[in-house]
Amino acid sequence: MYTFIGNLTKWLTAHAVPHTTSLDDVFDVLFVNSWAVAPRIVERVKRAHPQVKVVQRVDGSAEDYGGNPESDRAQARVNLFADLTIFQSEYSKHSTRDKFRLIAQDGPVIYNPVDSRQFAPDGPRLDLPPGRPLVACASWSVNRRKGTWQVDQLAAGHPGVSFVLCGRFEGIADRANVIRLGHLDREAMAAALRSCDVFLNLSENDPCPNVVLEALASGLPVLYRDSGGVRELVGDCGLPIDGVGFAAALDQVLAERPLLSARARERVQARFTPDQVFPRYLAAIEAAARRPPPSTLRRLQLRASGYPVL
Repeated sequence: MYTFIGNLTKWLTAHAVPHTTSLDDVFDVLFVNSWAVAPRIVERVKRAHPQVKVVQRVDGSAEDYGGNPESDRAQARVNLFADLTIFQSEYSKHSTRDKFRLIAQDGPVIYNPVDSRQFAPDGPRLDLPPGRPLVACASWSVNRRKGTWQVDQLAAGHPGVSFVLCGRFEGIADRANVIRLGHLDREAMAAALRSCDVFLNLSENDPCPNVVLEALASGLPVLYRDSGGVRELVGDCGLPIDGVGFAAALDQVLAERPLLSARARERVQARFTPDQVFPRYLAAIEAAARRPPPSTLRRLQLRASGYPVL
């Protein structure tokens, strides 16, 4: 969410749209992410400021992604007060409305943006060891559903491939084909991605991983587990490794890399830049009607239908 908020505030500033992080200021829209703002705060704003629209951006189900189920209960309660609910992928909507009954209100799907000026095929590169295909992997969380633990087995089984690890990884043995870059700021991350040949995403039930968009913007074909919302992002710019296996999928995308690289960049420029995404947010906010706070009866009805809103 921090990547998203950073891109949003940067875009709002560039387009002279005033914004604030203080609830004591005067504002027209309260923008909250999933469960990150406590339901009691959202309710207080909703009741104290009748003119304010509450917009909730939904990532997905925390439980579905290996997180704390209490976070899901919190986002269900926040949704009681939302005037507009925005889902960051079709899978995000599925995981919170069908797979887990959390978000009672429907709303549009608007994908995350990526800073395609910073993440681009051209720019500074890292001096990485030559001679092997360079496969980038990136994660900060060690949540098992990130799938990063699988890199150890892949590196052991494919000594002719270099795995470039960006971020925090646990349980990966030291091997000649494992390159650890550690924590990177965004500039260094952009340089690392464009220095590699392919991006590998192994996460499970990830609604809309920003790093996949950053890889695509950098011109990298993406190999991925066919889980969550990753297929929605990648489209025809990579391959799932399910079924065919890592080696066969890697060989195929390397054989077609120039085409896939150009296609990945074009896909981002057409769909996922801030100038593509954030006007859709503003249009949806403008069109949203303010809802009254939920009655006790409405809460009881939702609870009886399985939503954890009490």
